[in-house]
Amino acid sequence: MLAVVVGSALLVIYLITSIHRKNNSSLNDIPNAHFSVPYSRLWYQSLQWRKMENRTRVHLHRRLGPVVRIGPRAVSVNCIDDGVRTVYSSKFDKDASFYQALCDQIDLMVTMTGNDEHRNRKRMLSRPYSNSYILNSQTLDSVLSRVSRRLGEEVAEWASTGISVDVYQQAKCCTLDVASGWLFGSENATDTLRDPGFENDLTKLASAALKRLSLHSAHWSITYFANWIGNGLPDQNAKGRWEAWLTRVITDSYRRHPTKPPSNASLYDHFYDSFKAANPDMPLNEAASHIAVECDDHLSASHTSVGTVLSYTMYELSRDPDWQRALRKELLTLAQPSDQSLAHRVANLPVLDAVVTETLRTRAPSPGPFPRVVPDSGCRLAGKFDIPGGTVVSSSVWALHFNPVPFPSPEEWRPGRWLEADRDTLAEMRKWVWTFGSGARVCIGNHYSLRGRFHPFTIPDVRSSKKVLTRQMSTVIKELLVTVYTTYETSVDEGFTGNVEQVDAFSAGPLADCLKLKFRRLP
Repeated sequence: MLAVVVGSALLVIYLITSIHRKNNSSLNDIPNAHFSVPYSRLWYQSLQWRKMENRTRVHLHRRLGPVVRIGPRAVSVNCIDDGVRTVYSSKFDKDASFYQALCDQIDLMVTMTGNDEHRNRKRMLSRPYSNSYILNSQTLDSVLSRVSRRLGEEVAEWASTGISVDVYQQAKCCTLDVASGWLFGSENATDTLRDPGFENDLTKLASAALKRLSLHSAHWSITYFANWIGNGLPDQNAKGRWEAWLTRVITDSYRRHPTKPPSNASLYDHFYDSFKAANPDMPLNEAASHIAVECDDHLSASHTSVGTVLSYTMYELSRDPDWQRALRKELLTLAQPSDQSLAHRVANLPVLDAVVTETLRTRAPSPGPFPRVVPDSGCRLAGKFDIPGGTVVSSSVWALHFNPVPFPSPEEWRPGRWLEADRDTLAEMRKWVWTFGSGARVCIGNHYSLRGRFHPFTIPDVRSSKKVLTRQMSTVIKELLVTVYTTYETSVDEGFTGNVEQVDAFSAGPLADCLKLKFRRLP
């Protein structure tokens, strides 16, 4: 009886406090996503638990406008001017609880909540991720050539046998082999195209990390119970193999570093030199620890996100033979004599760029959202909503990319929109493509992924802009697509019935966890 009385009293106190807070909140003018959001986070947490967070935001913003209240002190933003440009500036710190749940390494660049420490770390690591460095990197050229050659051998085998191929798995193998060689040099690169077991270990660990993030996003009691029964814990065997490999390659990279010529420098070599230059008195074991966690993060992130975009690009091309033919016609021009390197020529192919850009828009590999905390001075969003300090504001990549104003028929994969638009329309569309974030916290690896000509919206005066990451990501995606579609065509396996829609989670692979295609050699 006493427990009932105490529980009822606590409930009444909670309701009175919530109503008082709601009546005195400057967020009252903002449309509510649900009638309960001024009082509680439970409705939104239920979306996170059911993996409906980003898709729900798409529909909320279409119905309610660019700024929507999703919690007592939480707001979703879906506009660029007076929205994303404001929130993702250097004045807004990251929400510590979210990023610490995302990764248990508190000294990792991606989890640093303060802008000063993040800026210093990014300055140390960003040089080899610059677009000019990426386009002229002999190390990356060598690694990409090796992986492209092995991919060509595998594709020839797949085409000759007519087997059904899980390109989601194979794309992640390709990108892991490229990323590991880029990080640690060809001598320490993985070869998961031939032996995919190691890539499976990394996928298991990534899956466990996402489960942990999902649990931390939910109500504390659900989190406690799920952790207690072991949900979200990594596979210890996979974790052991991964850590043993990482220790071995970092040790070997450290041993080779003093005698390695600059022309063959890996990312590890640049990281090591940057850490030592910035912290000359730092003990060797401490510097090694910092470098190890950054290498782990860079490798895991590039393998998953680049692999997702590469595989979905192949899937979309397989559903549209006309675009395959247009792409192959363009790729055949690469056989013509040229004074430019392959990387520079690939970077300037408009059809290839349109195909990859449209996939980045419709199949963003990490939809978010990415929470920031409003500074004490507050801010104004969409030109009319005053947001008090301490409010958590965030944007969803999918909500921005599926906005029907800049992108008519936004759910349709239409590369032609990037080729047919006039200059002003094209600039407006590019402004809304937010695959790698923006501002001071933009993803550092965009140039690595694309090594291309994609020019998304950026905020001025940022040392490492969004354009850097997007072009980096395009590097790998575009050059691997050249390997396949110059000589082969792909089609969706008629027997494949898996759900190809993306998981609504921080890392968004296909719900079926596979994408099955068939390959045919062209005459």
